[in-house]
Amino acid sequence: MVGRGAGGCLLLHGFSGSPLEMIPMADALAQHGWTAGVSELAGHGSPRDLARTTWREWLASADAAFRELRRGCPRVAVIGLSMGGAVALCLTTGRQPAAVVTISTPIRMKRLIARASRVAARVVPYVPVLMKLGPRERAMRRYQSPARQIPLRATQEVERLLDEMREVLPRVRVPVLIAQGRRDWVIPRESAREIAARVPGEARVLWLPHSGHVATLDRDRRVLFNEVAQFLRPYLDGETGGEAGDGGAGDGAAD
Repeated sequence: MVGRGAGGCLLLHGFSGSPLEMIPMADALAQHGWTAGVSELAGHGSPRDLARTTWREWLASADAAFRELRRGCPRVAVIGLSMGGAVALCLTTGRQPAAVVTISTPIRMKRLIARASRVAARVVPYVPVLMKLGPRERAMRRYQSPARQIPLRATQEVERLLDEMREVLPRVRVPVLIAQGRRDWVIPRESAREIAARVPGEARVLWLPHSGHVATLDRDRRVLFNEVAQFLRPYLDGETGGEAGDGGAGDGAAD
């Protein structure tokens, strides 16, 4: 945990990732006077552990981290990368975060991938990560999560989590910023638009023209960090009383 402030930021990494990929963002947000905590989701210590955990356990571990941060911070925003963004949105049903930020978050798994993983999991428990694209800037490579085998059973849990997220979206009552890299080969950009369309309250899309999937380590990261800070400021500094409303910062490259 970094920083000491009344406003808190809970940062959640992506599927098969690690807290490392969120550390630069946590450091940047702490410089705005907030407390930033980076949580490891359940099962993400090893592929074997990941194969044994469910999406509900991912959500429960994020909920525990939220409650811990809330003890010292009356207002807490949740920021999630990829699958972590889906967890952040699902948290809004049991908790009332000040705001949510999703980064490179899918609306659903591609149909072909979902079907293939269900069939293959019966005979091939793990698959290697064939392509682990590291950050293009050398200084960011120390924050890259290590390449690991992916348990196919866990990809089915991602599918279930995204099913739950789609059910939750029409009930989200907190402001949401949806950041999406235009060079993301993992997540179609339609996901960002569809998430924004399904949220009934304030939802804005921030496009990152030079970023891929792990935008927290990519070329637009400073733009991302600044835009997120501007978006969160009214909600974490108490200007809106922590309630969802019409305020918030404008998008850098809004849709």
